Amino acid sequence: MTVIAIDFGTSNTAIAILASEENCDLGLPKTLLFEEISQGFATAEGQAWLVPSLVYVLESGRGYGEFLFGEQARSQYQLENQSNHQLNQQSKRLFQGFKRDIVASFRSPACEIDGKFYDAEAITEIFLTELWQRLALKGFQPTQVIFTVPVGAFEGYLNWFSNFAEKLRVSNFQIIDESTAAALGYAITRPNALVLVIDFGGGTLDLSLVRTAPIANNRATQNQVVKAEEIAKSDAYIGGIDIDRWIAEYFLRQLGIARSRIGEPCWLKILAIAEQIKIKLSLVQEVQEDWIDHNQVTHKLKLSQDELMEILEQNQMLEQLREAIDEVLTIGLNRGISKAAIEQILLVGGSCQIVAVQQLIISYFGKSKVKLGKPFEAVAHGALALGQSLKIEDHLRHSYAIRLWEPYLHQYSFYTLFEKGTKYPCQRAEPLILQAAIAGQTEIWLDIGEVADISQAEVTYDNAGRMTSSQLLKQSDFRSLAANSKKSEVDQVCIARLDPSGQLGSDRITVNFEIDDRRVLIATVRDLLTDKVLIDQQAIAKLE
Repeated sequence: MTVIAIDFGTSNTAIAILASEENCDLGLPKTLLFEEISQGFATAEGQAWLVPSLVYVLESGRGYGEFLFGEQARSQYQLENQSNHQLNQQSKRLFQGFKRDIVASFRSPACEIDGKFYDAEAITEIFLTELWQRLALKGFQPTQVIFTVPVGAFEGYLNWFSNFAEKLRVSNFQIIDESTAAALGYAITRPNALVLVIDFGGGTLDLSLVRTAPIANNRATQNQVVKAEEIAKSDAYIGGIDIDRWIAEYFLRQLGIARSRIGEPCWLKILAIAEQIKIKLSLVQEVQEDWIDHNQVTHKLKLSQDELMEILEQNQMLEQLREAIDEVLTIGLNRGISKAAIEQILLVGGSCQIVAVQQLIISYFGKSKVKLGKPFEAVAHGALALGQSLKIEDHLRHSYAIRLWEPYLHQYSFYTLFEKGTKYPCQRAEPLILQAAIAGQTEIWLDIGEVADISQAEVTYDNAGRMTSSQLLKQSDFRSLAANSKKSEVDQVCIARLDPSGQLGSDRITVNFEIDDRRVLIATVRDLLTDKVLIDQQAIAKLE
């Protein structure tokens, strides 16, 4: 038996394996090293080998492949950018941060290179397929594959992974959220342990309050397996690549250079330097690096830990972290769990190594509770536990609502059906009663979607060059499940057909909603005028 876990990240990707010989128990999880494309990261528990999530498109006609990956992609980009005449062209050949693009609501347009078009989905598939092929070259034939995803991943992203697994002809695969996996990766398997996972990587911030509890093993009642119950979740669309951009913009501001003047190649260079400075500031108080601008002038870029903290405060990143922690603690308190009851705070992801982030978290919970031993491997190693006997008791990651047309207001509104954090299987206590939106209406569509809170803040500069920012604004984002271009087998538009046609001002149908134990949303629709069941237990969508 061979179980593979793939923790696909915005900045880096970890692949771990749990293998056993015939008639032997599974061994310990191991993160795989891929020669030439992996990069080593020092941790408290030793070297962690990750593959940078980078793809470089080679020029046509070279005769040795179309793409380079990971460290090879980074090296090729740096090598070819040493020739100034190649800068504008070569900067477009490097793809990075593409995970975040496919998670986002609005995606960048496809990029044309040598007559071919590449969008985020295409590059992601190329990248993960390469890693899959390298597994085969190492002789691994997985019997089970586990993908990890952010807590706030929308249905479209999850469906993309399902479709990708089908292309790889992987029949036995699972999807688990990264925060739950991280708790398991820190070996938190004691019954009734209560931990808070803070997963802060390159693209997203995910928090998950998790409790473990014993349940009976079906194979032997004297044994126990561990069931992880997620009590509360929170997430924000913010990560390390945002911090790199803020640092680079800070340097340009200090130098009095407009970003529009330096061009994309120089911008990518200063971004790379900003990332290195950010990483080094986790270990030292101040860092200085050289940057050569578009006029071949060398500048000394210097940044201290205090200045980085100020940048994070001004861009309200620390405020978003505070709000995410407060949200999880509030949900926990509403369920009878105090902050003092949380036993450990587990930090995961490269951005959790930033001193200001650690200081904020320690100020909430105390230094003794905060753990940072496996920032890069905890997710992949924890996901492997699902390949054994672990069971997960989960709650909905998002709120789900129905979008309604208000004929008198001439606008759409949405009505919440199930709140974020609802435990399933479950049923709505009361049916939803709907009217026709227009006179003579013959169909009522049940437009169901996911609802998430989006936070935004605008950063500006005063006459003295000091950063200022507006108040952190929150708004709800509705994403229709019917709008997904690639649906699972249960995703379908639910339409109630009316005969006779509906009239304005009169209640016409009742809808009963329920969620089964597979997280499938099911609807039953009855016509109030004819007392006929129009839709009987129809599966509408797989929820997350």
